[in-house]
Amino acid sequence: MPIFLTVAGVLLLIVGGIVFVARRTMHPPVPRPIPGKITVAAIGDSNTYGAGVLLKGRNRWSYPAQLARLLGSRYQVLNYGLNRRTLQRDGDWPYAANRFAEASLRARADIVLIMLGTNDARGENWNAEAYESELADFAALYSADGTSTVYLLTPPVAFHNRRGVSAPTVAAGVVPIVRRVAERESLPLIDIFDVTDRGVAAHRDGIHLDADASRLVAEAIAAAIVPEQNRTSR
Repeated sequence: MPIFLTVAGVLLLIVGGIVFVARRTMHPPVPRPIPGKITVAAIGDSNTYGAGVLLKGRNRWSYPAQLARLLGSRYQVLNYGLNRRTLQRDGDWPYAANRFAEASLRARADIVLIMLGTNDARGENWNAEAYESELADFAALYSADGTSTVYLLTPPVAFHNRRGVSAPTVAAGVVPIVRRVAERESLPLIDIFDVTDRGVAAHRDGIHLDADASRLVAEAIAAAIVPEQNRTSR
């Protein structure tokens, strides 16, 4: 066999592998609930997906994966995080325009964690009025049937970055709105911004949680939802 054909075949395999990995990164398989478990639906963007721990292993080090270990075998944590997604429907990559949104609703999870807002503070996406209105509407979709406890999570602290996310908008725009909507709609709040602002000095790329930061997030969520589950199960 001519050597150039062998080289071409290897190159095709490499390119095909890169394309496959890139596609799976942007379009991961939809998680499926397991009957008999207390289900937790983690809905969010790349910080839920685990982009900051992708090379280390998102299935072990993302915050949903670490949360699953903290909660134990009675629970199943379903990672519905998607890279780049915005809460706002007019954002450049709206979460609602993806099959994960439908699947997460169809799961009828016992606990729903909503952490969307970092990408709403990116580029031209930010519209404070639309974000506030749509956050309340989005949460209502999951609480409509009365079977799910819906938590609103503020996004993690952001730092200077090259991805177009405005750290001041996250801190002064997104976070106060999430807090306000949670109070107005009587939804429990888990203040991830406060947790990471106090516990994280920097992100490697300015916005994505590493394994240690993901652990802080998982611990804060576990501390919030386990006592609530204990009360409701009595």
